[in-house]
Amino acid sequence: MPYPKIYIDAMLVNWGDRLFQEPLLHARAPRLSRAGLRDEAARMRAQIARTLRRTPEVMVKITNKAASAQGMGAVRRHLRYISRNGRVELEDQNGDRIVGVEALRDLTQAWQLSGWGIPENSTRREVFNVLLSMPPGTDRRAVRDAARDFAAQEFGDGRAYVFAAHDDEAHPHVHLSVQVRGPDGRRLNPRRKDLQRWRECFAEQLREHGVEANATPRRARGVTERYPKPAVVHLIARGEVPRYWKPLPADTQRDARWAAHGGVFAAWREMAYAMARSRAREDRVMGVEMAYFVGGMPVQRDRPVSERGYDVRREQPDPELPEAEDRSGDVGPDVNR
Repeated sequence: MPYPKIYIDAMLVNWGDRLFQEPLLHARAPRLSRAGLRDEAARMRAQIARTLRRTPEVMVKITNKAASAQGMGAVRRHLRYISRNGRVELEDQNGDRIVGVEALRDLTQAWQLSGWGIPENSTRREVFNVLLSMPPGTDRRAVRDAARDFAAQEFGDGRAYVFAAHDDEAHPHVHLSVQVRGPDGRRLNPRRKDLQRWRECFAEQLREHGVEANATPRRARGVTERYPKPAVVHLIARGEVPRYWKPLPADTQRDARWAAHGGVFAAWREMAYAMARSRAREDRVMGVEMAYFVGGMPVQRDRPVSERGYDVRREQPDPELPEAEDRSGDVGPDVNR
């Protein structure tokens, strides 16, 4: 029996929030009106559609996170790096362009002396260095324009910042340096949820500039492999053994990855079952696509034998039919068979 649309919308918003946002975000979310629920469900359908077609994911990360001393000396060195010592154009929060060694020197002096100022040596971070990146082949001008709009939206409260677009590597990327203290003296203190919001904002700005971009957590896509930090890679390349890092046994990594995705599979399963019972054919088709998407996740390649269940490819529900019998106990085809 088909489910009413309001039920389908509620299921999408409820489980989609758990999948794409913080796991307990739905518990703190305000009650939505019918119109609000309809809008949130439309947003969630768009998010799911981008994820199913594997839209390129944006990368937003804070660099130099391990550095503790972030006085003007460190800031000056980083500005020289991203500007290639004045050869690459910088753009500030006012849209002014900074090119050349003299202009770069004027910028660093202004940052050191104006506003709250930046001491030459400091035990506190004075500038956040943010990297915005997209995969190779992405339109470079669009990446730069999206980075400009992203910075204005997130830091356009009078806070000083500059950014530089680098074209010397295959993947288009922008380095953004933003002062920690704003005009009111408040310090930036980004957390994990802020970084996810930054990713979503940058992806939205890219779409505004005609570039397909998505911002989903790794876990929602079944991506589990994590690589060592560059410092660890360099140590290993030199034949040295890092003191505080060692790889886990393959079986331990596999079991940990699989266990960590229990909530992810549950969210995809509930959304797929709900969509399979929708009156709208587009929803039913999307429900089938969800099953195949989960079955093709990278984490499925290391699926423990004891966890392998029914192969849904053998009796895939017809997208034209509203009913979809649950006999698998899981979502997605078993790619190991």
